[in-house]
Amino acid sequence: GGGALAAVPTAWLASRLSRAAKNMPTDPTPTRDHLVGAIGLVVTPVSAEGYGEVRVRVAGQPVKLNARADRPIPVGTQIFVVQTLSETSVHVETY
Repeated sequence: GGGALAAVPTAWLASRLSRAAKNMPTDPTPTRDHLVGAIGLVVTPVSAEGYGEVRVRVAGQPVKLNARADRPIPVGTQIFVVQTLSETSVHVETY
């Protein structure tokens, strides 16, 4: 009897909490368009004819991307994204 008495309010509370979590508003999922204008750092040198790597923040999370540039950019240089080439690669310029 005591177990059933405790189970009913617990089940009601669990259903209310799961319904509230299901209907909770969230931010939109970041896409490649959110990368344009992002500021970051070069972590692998970017050559003029190939790819390097940069780290930028998107929605507060660090993201490492392949990067191209019109001229070579050394490690540690601050950059900004001017164009997204694909989901994982960007075109950057020095900031």
